Amino acid sequence: MAHMITWLLLLLVWVAAGWAAWPRTELLNICMNAKHHKEKPGPEDKLHEQCSPWRKKACCSVNTSLEAHKDISYLYRFNWDHCGKMEPSCKRHFIQDTCLYECSPNLGPWIQEVNQSWRKERILNVPLCKEDCETWWNDCRTSYTCKTNWHKGWNWSSGYNQCPVDAVCHRFDFYFPTPADLCNEIWSHSYKEEKDMPWKLTPRVLFLAWMASMCSARARTDLLNVCMDAKHHKVKPGPEDKLHDQCIPWKKNACCTASVSQELHKDISLLYNFNLDHCGKMEPTCKRHFIQDNCLYECSPNLGPWIQEVNQSWRKERFLNVPLCKEDCESWWEDCRTSYTCKTNWQKGWNWTSGSNRCPAGATCSTFESYFPTPTALCEGVWSHSYKVSNYSRGSGRCIQMWFDTAQGNPNEEVARFYALDMNAGAMPQGIGPCLLSLALMLSLAP
Repeated sequence: MAHMITWLLLLLVWVAAGWAAWPRTELLNICMNAKHHKEKPGPEDKLHEQCSPWRKKACCSVNTSLEAHKDISYLYRFNWDHCGKMEPSCKRHFIQDTCLYECSPNLGPWIQEVNQSWRKERILNVPLCKEDCETWWNDCRTSYTCKTNWHKGWNWSSGYNQCPVDAVCHRFDFYFPTPADLCNEIWSHSYKEEKDMPWKLTPRVLFLAWMASMCSARARTDLLNVCMDAKHHKVKPGPEDKLHDQCIPWKKNACCTASVSQELHKDISLLYNFNLDHCGKMEPTCKRHFIQDNCLYECSPNLGPWIQEVNQSWRKERFLNVPLCKEDCESWWEDCRTSYTCKTNWQKGWNWTSGSNRCPAGATCSTFESYFPTPTALCEGVWSHSYKVSNYSRGSGRCIQMWFDTAQGNPNEEVARFYALDMNAGAMPQGIGPCLLSLALMLSLAP
């Protein structure tokens, strides 16, 4: 009888696992909808050199693999030698990276839709083995570049990428101080450096991991009305009647305190000692957008669907790819394009020796539109992809508004609900998670 119960329980677990996994078969053995990818993977016996590992099943053609090995190929007209000759030991990593991107049929779980003229899909946060990231960085640290994000912001007037005006060539380890900085940032978070897994993947551990993922997929209400685990955020949102000036829209339900909201309006506040005037006085019309951005970051309880865990000394969570309404981004860029800065990524790389952020050695102050040629370059780049510019407009219920009229309520509540429900689509029916966890415990006790 005990053995029969055990088999029945195993059958229930298998059925539930199959039910949850069934819709995801489209993530396996597929090619991206991008510029040079084949529609379906298949054998390519003559793939060139570093792309040959994919010859049995590839998303790239022989011709694409040949072009991937050229200094400036017809694929994207991208020049690795934009700051002088790149060392061969470094270049081989970029060739291998290109081969993986063009040829691999195993990137399905990380494919995302994008609205770009040259591709309809991209990869995001592919968990790159840490050794691969470390050797990439070690072999490239003494080569030279002029940018941290190679996806955008180049000067293409010559027909291939050249450093933008006022960008300075430095060693890789200047722009990318750590392996994670290189692998995570260079292609706009296409990769995410993977940490060690401190346990052996036994069948029981795999089963429990699957159970945990099911439970987390079910409980998506934890994405609504929450505060980040960060430096100055409250544990839970609540009323704050005395929020200051531009932070007032969040007074009915806020993750920030009144004192935090006051500090956000100072040129150099005690919160982070961040100086917006690092290249001379920032124009007030520009500064108000950064104040509003800070109010949204510190005060909003509606960013749950985009909160990600991070391993940083000053916060345990951040938000990533919040869909910012296109008008908010465009007005931010328009009002800031004639102010001055010296960096494209304000999250890191500053000189903090004075106690507040100053431009790093060799960085040149230029207008915002020099460092951020488009609204998207500003909104997505300035805070390491905290925002992703949406194609939706204000009032659509599909994008986060940085600015809103409190008399009409907070429109971001509806947006957070929409994306939380979207994330919940395909999750297990409510109640099955705890049931299966009980089954797992019973299985562990069965003879």
